[in-house]
Amino acid sequence: MLVTRTRLLHLALPFALLSTPAFAADEKAACVEAASNAQSLRDAHKLVEARTQLLVCAAAGCPSVVQTDCVKWLAQVEAGLPSVVITAKDDTGRALFDVKVSVDGQPLASKLQGEALAVNPGVHTLHLQSADGLSVDQQVLVKEGMKNQDITVTLGKGGKPGAPPLVVAPGATPAPSAAVSTTPAAAPSGGGSPLRTAGWISGGVGIAGLAVGTIFGIVAISDKSAANCKGNSDCNASDLTSAKSAATVSTVGIIVGSVLLAGGAGLVLFAPKGDASPAASSLRLMPLVGARDAGMMLGGAW
Repeated sequence: MLVTRTRLLHLALPFALLSTPAFAADEKAACVEAASNAQSLRDAHKLVEARTQLLVCAAAGCPSVVQTDCVKWLAQVEAGLPSVVITAKDDTGRALFDVKVSVDGQPLASKLQGEALAVNPGVHTLHLQSADGLSVDQQVLVKEGMKNQDITVTLGKGGKPGAPPLVVAPGATPAPSAAVSTTPAAAPSGGGSPLRTAGWISGGVGIAGLAVGTIFGIVAISDKSAANCKGNSDCNASDLTSAKSAATVSTVGIIVGSVLLAGGAGLVLFAPKGDASPAASSLRLMPLVGARDAGMMLGGAW
């Protein structure tokens, strides 16, 4: 049967208490509890907190059976514990030092002094705030085992109170914000008149309508043939209904398409050619088919 290391520590506690009677029992229990907590925190990659617990159980006053393991684990955690060096600058590139830093809402440093700061591995949100009220949030990825990872942040106009958080990649400087133009774009010169434009659109939709009418005409013929009618009886009701619907759409498509094509041709041929401000226009032709009826929908914007 396998027994975990944590379990062995608890089993060894009574013997440790007997072997060192000068040390208070509650303090020895605290050593064992710190060792157990450290292992859980280390497994969860909370290395900063694990190191704090290991410093407790690695102290000279702890039972030797606990202290020996904690010293070994402390060395492993120290090796994997990453650190970051945060640098802050203003818009002109001048270094800022009077800057408070927090990680995921927890204080990390009251000012920047160029020192390495221990941070747990993983993705974190840094919040920096300068003495004059500028602030910035930055999301960073801290890699386990990486020491002195450089993170450079610029606190500029984008960090003024009330402005959205400015996110800057590590070591990068944000580009100046581009001004948004509200001046309307100039209309193209030399275009045709709205009526000629509408004529081209109408003609195009008319051709589409003729195509729809032709396609549904073929479908109607096919469905009627599939109905296999003999006189006025013995027909496949479903195919016959489908054939009637397709025939209706075909008729409407051909009629509407012909009218639109003729009207569009007339507009293109006879409408004035010059107009400095052509209007946008559009037409839509859509077949509508239901279980018992059919039709065409024509819509547009002028």
